[in-house]
Amino acid sequence: MKKVAIEHADNYRLDVIKAALQRGFEALGYPAKNPLGGVIHPGDRVFMKPNWVASRWRESCPHKDTLYCVITHPHIIEGVADYVAEALQGQGEIIIGDNPSIDADFAELMEFTGIERLKEKYDIPVTILDLRPLVCDNLKNYGKKYLMVPQDGDPMGTVEVNLGKDSLLYGIDPTRFRGVFDERDETVASHTGERQLYTYARSLYDADVYISIPKLKTHQKVGATLNLKGLVGTISNKNQLVHWQVGYPEIHGDEYPSREAYEAGMKARVKHRGAWPGNDTIWRMVGDLYKGMKKKERKYLSVIDGIIAGEGQGPFCPTSKNANTIFIGEDLVATDCAAVRYMGLDPEKIRYLQYFLERNYDGVSLGEIAVIENGQTVENFFRQSANYADFLVVDQWEEIKYR
Repeated sequence: MKKVAIEHADNYRLDVIKAALQRGFEALGYPAKNPLGGVIHPGDRVFMKPNWVASRWRESCPHKDTLYCVITHPHIIEGVADYVAEALQGQGEIIIGDNPSIDADFAELMEFTGIERLKEKYDIPVTILDLRPLVCDNLKNYGKKYLMVPQDGDPMGTVEVNLGKDSLLYGIDPTRFRGVFDERDETVASHTGERQLYTYARSLYDADVYISIPKLKTHQKVGATLNLKGLVGTISNKNQLVHWQVGYPEIHGDEYPSREAYEAGMKARVKHRGAWPGNDTIWRMVGDLYKGMKKKERKYLSVIDGIIAGEGQGPFCPTSKNANTIFIGEDLVATDCAAVRYMGLDPEKIRYLQYFLERNYDGVSLGEIAVIENGQTVENFFRQSANYADFLVVDQWEEIKYR
């Protein structure tokens, strides 16, 4: 049985966050003293990955709310780090990092969140990393690899994983695959035949414990973005991340639903390529990233920040929603399923979750997930008619709402 704890908190004060985390850990069966001691051991290297997708609102967003409906709040990160440091007992290392959207300004992100103060807080080394080897310093250049600015990326280098026939992209004609950049040759070459490559940041991939700290948020291309979709931020070579197949269904593409939509999209100032449920590509990439992570044995922990969540036009332009929740679990798929259902969405209609649920991957099925809310086990959590937080989705994603 996979356990997921749901705890409620109505603000981001650090003492409130830590108390909610403590209650959640106890609901999972962790001890009151040193609750993460069974997950983290002295000497471990612990990688904590928040959602740092953006450093500011994009100008194209129709509205601009608090940025904390887009990215993980620093007090969630700090609260978890406090418990991690306690478990390490002065031996080991904490690394906090992400591979944000290529146009995010990391220095601006650090100043906005103030997270660098954690470097001096504990009796163990704390490193904060921008894992990107390439950045876009002008959004007008977005998608053009030759105009990107190189930087160091992960100081420990990278790990290349070839999923081969186990890839969810295996067997699909790759000639229409589109990654992050307009230059598609690299994307196609990475996903041809039994060559199905993903290049992970080594600091993250080789860590003893991976702690995912995403934002509770909807997503225009996959329905919801939490732990599994957040694995996009583990990859150093972003052009290996296939987001859609160029074109529309008549010509074997899934970038747009029709020729008319494709032609209109090509003329639009703000393009929403691949942002519809018929995108049969990006969910496969998400599934691949999880499979790639599972190739190496490590401990996992998930803490989803849903105090201020994002609904509607995520991941970059959501509307804030005071969901006042934190989700905690050791299994990334199970925790995603509980969070998605709490959002009022059906996890069996989120394609990457559906794939793993249908196969009982690592023993995860809806019937094998025990949800404990405020210390009480919720009976029939996934089958109740209540829509819980009832998140808004953009019109084309209405079908994923729980009925």
